[in-house]
Amino acid sequence: MPQETGVKRVYLLDYGVLAGEPGWFIPNPLLYVEMGDVRRIAEKHKWVEIPVTGALVEHRDGYVLFDTGSHPEASKVWTQATWQVFPMVKFSDENRVENQLKLAGLKPEDVTFIVLSHMHLDHLGQASVFKDAKTPLIVHKKEIQNALYFYWLNRIGAYQPVDLEALKGSNWYPVDVTHFELLPGVEIIWVGAHTPGSIMLRVTTNEGNSYIFTGDFTHLPQELEVENKGWLLADLDEYISGMKLLKLMLRRPRTNVVISHDPDLWSKYPKAPKFLV
Repeated sequence: MPQETGVKRVYLLDYGVLAGEPGWFIPNPLLYVEMGDVRRIAEKHKWVEIPVTGALVEHRDGYVLFDTGSHPEASKVWTQATWQVFPMVKFSDENRVENQLKLAGLKPEDVTFIVLSHMHLDHLGQASVFKDAKTPLIVHKKEIQNALYFYWLNRIGAYQPVDLEALKGSNWYPVDVTHFELLPGVEIIWVGAHTPGSIMLRVTTNEGNSYIFTGDFTHLPQELEVENKGWLLADLDEYISGMKLLKLMLRRPRTNVVISHDPDLWSKYPKAPKFLV
């Protein structure tokens, strides 16, 4: 019999759909054709649509929310340059974090901890919903430093001023470790690579099943095959080390990977109110 961890259920939350040029997520396949094939090199690729998702862990000691999705008014409050590169092509009231929590019978004030994989626009965008409740916001120290550094330099990119400004005075808990067990069976694992403070979450349920939520360390499943990322890669050394660590963890029995932006995610795993055990 598996040893109980306290993790009862894991709900996957649907925060809408974002689109982008595929080169952001995976090396352009045209780079692998003969350089003399000019027509193929010049071929225009269709954008890919990827889900924006989060996870809610129901634990005997409380509820852990992993990522919060995009700002509900993204088209109005993100910088124009960012919206043109990463538009949200699907978002409605059902994708608001409050309504996703309702599917599990919860209100925002019922959440015990929020763990942020990183602070980009499609992961931090609804965290301000929890500000008045003083819900702990757990993020890697490198991540909050990096986000504010780029903000002060006016190098906005995927860190949006509207998100950062809204969270001034929130109940922040920056952690500066490579591994931390938040609750029994709920582990924070630093990997970096995509951003300096990118983390993954490993959840092991009472049934003995483990789920690794990659955040944006991996965007697409193909990365597990080619061990490479597109333009959103910031540190290759961290990426290679993190990828080998992820693959090593996946060799353990009853261990599953949940890639937050996997275009086929909802055909592999159920949405809330259904759940994983």
